[in-house]
Amino acid sequence: MKKKIVLLLSLILFIVNVMPLAACSTEEEELVLRISNCEDYICGPDEEEEEEPSGEAEEADESTTDEEEDEEVVTQYMYDEFADWYSKKTGKKVRVEYSTFGTPEILYNNMKINPGSYDIVCPSDYMIQKMIAEDMLQPFTNPEKDMPNYTEYVSPFIKELFDEQRTTPNGKPYTWSEYSVPYMWGTMGFVYNPEYVTEEEVSTWEVVLNDKFNNKTTIKDSIRDTYFLGLALANITELRAKNEAFLSGALTKTDYSAYLAEVFNRTDEETVTKVEGLLKQAKERAYALEVDSGKDDMITGKIYLNFAWSGDAVYAMDQAEEPEDSPVYLNYAVPSEGSNIWFDGWVMPKGANEELATAFLDYISEPANACRNMDFIGYTSAIGGEEVFERIKTSDYCVPESTPNAKAIDLTYFFGEINGERAIVYIDEENSGRQLECQYPPEDVTSRCAMMQYFDDEANERINSMWVRVKADNITMHVIIIGVSVLLIAGLLVAYKLITSVFPERKPPKGYKRVA
Repeated sequence: MKKKIVLLLSLILFIVNVMPLAACSTEEEELVLRISNCEDYICGPDEEEEEEPSGEAEEADESTTDEEEDEEVVTQYMYDEFADWYSKKTGKKVRVEYSTFGTPEILYNNMKINPGSYDIVCPSDYMIQKMIAEDMLQPFTNPEKDMPNYTEYVSPFIKELFDEQRTTPNGKPYTWSEYSVPYMWGTMGFVYNPEYVTEEEVSTWEVVLNDKFNNKTTIKDSIRDTYFLGLALANITELRAKNEAFLSGALTKTDYSAYLAEVFNRTDEETVTKVEGLLKQAKERAYALEVDSGKDDMITGKIYLNFAWSGDAVYAMDQAEEPEDSPVYLNYAVPSEGSNIWFDGWVMPKGANEELATAFLDYISEPANACRNMDFIGYTSAIGGEEVFERIKTSDYCVPESTPNAKAIDLTYFFGEINGERAIVYIDEENSGRQLECQYPPEDVTSRCAMMQYFDDEANERINSMWVRVKADNITMHVIIIGVSVLLIAGLLVAYKLITSVFPERKPPKGYKRVA
């Protein structure tokens, strides 16, 4: 009997000791969402930090208007906001591990070296294709259920493009919509200073070969983007003829789109050789090859013309006109021969936590959050809907329909109909070709744009070798002179050392000194 009592007491003590531990571990259990994204590519805290009010500042605070009080001060990154939102919604504690990468190639290498290290990543269109082809991603199981904000508000134009993108690398068919949620998108074109460059001059890709702008243009130090420029130059006559046929009705939109997709993805040896020669000519005339400095060079006036992504063009235009005493008004143009339409999108690597990943994508697809991301980043979201449209319609870029010289921009292709009416906004005719049309290009611009596809290893090797030769070609004379001078000085120093070692300098006798 005593043994039974002892065993019972032991069991009770065990239960009493273990239960709090179990409850504690449940309470402390934490979910982790691992995200990798481009640098500065999500809404973050406001740049100006709040200062502690004191003295006169406290009195000033008391006199603030209701409008000022309503202004929200952003103190967190959107991914941390998501963690708070998800925890409140589900009761589950979640922590976000957020990292950034410089290029899609770096992200790709990270995923290859450390498989299973991310739940959601945001590469560019061509890298998405490569990752799908190499079976690195998992498809979304049920987007309609798991991401209702995305499925309701994504632009019909963007959705159709993603549904239509069907390629079969390695014999495996897929559509982009199965694997990717589009994030930001845009076009490639030229941001230019209309004081020095006319609208006609910038309407063609050949402007980079115009001697009038020697040392006043930049091109991208980015192999895919500048290869695209080379393809446009190499096929300029053919592109013009096809565009004229499309505008005249002799070529259907379907056939024209198919042609553009084919010509802007040519990688045969003859094409690559022709592109190399033309890019060397463009490089000879360029002020620099750049990735990020072109925006600032346009603002300061070092250059008149910058081959640019549309988001960078908006940034340059906004910043250039900011100084009240000396604003500079820049424009953006997509050449008439056709251009590149690009996307960045979210994808799930294999082994991802789909529940957390899709919850995050649904959160950032809320129209209000999409607008905040656009405001912070400067690029154009793939999310549409009435809220985003009204934000554009009431922005500083637009004017009332009754304004003299108002120009109508029909964005129905992107937003669909709003409350049964076409999605039309109005801008001042003087602002044609500026921020709004850069962010939301009219349909006649998107109709002459195509996406670049993922190139296979053989094509990549051919293009990479070409690019190395382009960048190494035409070393400037001052670089040659500096190099030769350095070698000559080094040679003289070596010769001096040898001579002094063979014939050491003798000291003069005591009481004498050496004279010149």
